[in-house]
Amino acid sequence: MSLPNDANPTSGMGGSDLPVCIKDYVTGENVTERVDPILTERRFNPVPVRIVIDKEGKVKHIHFLSAFPEQAAVVTDALLQWRFKPYILDGHPVEVETGIMFGRPPRATTPRTTRVATE
Repeated sequence: MSLPNDANPTSGMGGSDLPVCIKDYVTGENVTERVDPILTERRFNPVPVRIVIDKEGKVKHIHFLSAFPEQAAVVTDALLQWRFKPYILDGHPVEVETGIMFGRPPRATTPRTTRVATE
């Protein structure tokens, strides 16, 4: 894999026209319009999604890391209605890539304890 000369992997800069990668960009202060997806099927899986937000603050691209087809359809319909504050970098709006989780979050794993038989 090769990156453009102006890319900066440690700052999230993709270089050229690639979006800036920002962890947790989907917060109350950045979301200006939001329609929550209504997941009618009782599924207990997390639905991790990567989105690209364009320079005007609209969702430009949606990529599901894991989802059932009906979940993907409902989440897509909702996300296409979301609006964000444009991300400004060096005085200019730029595209942003970020992640968001829908559905039930993954359960934390706890180490199992084993019993040792004593005599």
